[in-house]
Amino acid sequence: MVKKDRLGMTRRDHQSLDVAKLYYSGLSQSEIANILHVSRPNVSKLLTHAKARGFVKIRIDDPREQDRELIDSLRSAFSLDEVRLVSPPRRRDIDIRKALGQAGADLFMGMVRDGDAIGVYWSRTIQALTASLQRKSLQRVDVVQVGGNLRMPSLDLSTLTSFRELRESLQAKVHMIGHPIVLESAGAKLAIEREESVSRVMALARRARIVLYSVGSVSSVATLLHSPLINEDEREFLIEHSVGEICAHFIDEDGRVCLPDLNNRTLGISLPDLRRNEQKILVAGGSDKLQVVYAALLRGYANRLVIDTVTARKLHALTKKKQGK
Repeated sequence: MVKKDRLGMTRRDHQSLDVAKLYYSGLSQSEIANILHVSRPNVSKLLTHAKARGFVKIRIDDPREQDRELIDSLRSAFSLDEVRLVSPPRRRDIDIRKALGQAGADLFMGMVRDGDAIGVYWSRTIQALTASLQRKSLQRVDVVQVGGNLRMPSLDLSTLTSFRELRESLQAKVHMIGHPIVLESAGAKLAIEREESVSRVMALARRARIVLYSVGSVSSVATLLHSPLINEDEREFLIEHSVGEICAHFIDEDGRVCLPDLNNRTLGISLPDLRRNEQKILVAGGSDKLQVVYAALLRGYANRLVIDTVTARKLHALTKKKQGK
């Protein structure tokens, strides 16, 4: 067992702090190795250790993420309480999701408090958010799944991982639905909703103070659209008529539900219930999400937005176009 001092620090912790202070004062790794009588590779490892332990925090102030004119225009257009912008150095989907997840986690952790119920609709973007969470000492927090499972083993496993990260970060109790998000019939959905365990989870979702979610597009990589829960006829119709989905509810460009039959088979929080939640945090980016983000904001399904700067500028332009300006 590694020995720790009264501060909970190991000998390696102390070494890593000394190395970090010397390195960020301007010395090279070779110079530090000579001063501390350690090897140069060990200096590199100690720097990595200092970062992993949270002793070193690097802050980059990006003016693009503080674009007050853009932020204020989006807040005004959609009556938003807050807008956070991110500007990842690369435009790959994975880079956008990571940046969104980090900013979303920072926003969320600043809001959550003792006694909160938190609704979560899983997606790859929300997965990036939960992976970025820091531990916070809280009491009596409930985390509730607001939509069923995708019945895709790898993604359902990722869902469980995200909810475990939420539980560990917030010391929370987790409540899962445990059924597919789309059922074979409206009758089957109603029967499941009447189950006591599901009814209890959905009631908690409706009264959640905070809901975390992203939106899905109708692109070729859209998770729900290309899941086995959607049949081919439905898929073709949605590709032609829908701009994307909000918590598994597919909508058109005006925010109206597409395919009412599919909507009636969808197990999860309804769009009217989502609108009534106090804090609705939408974390989304990428050009393929532009239309569905616009529709979600237009209909009041979010009051806080985390978005990348490129998509935010396109959203601003789309809003002005729609308003005829």
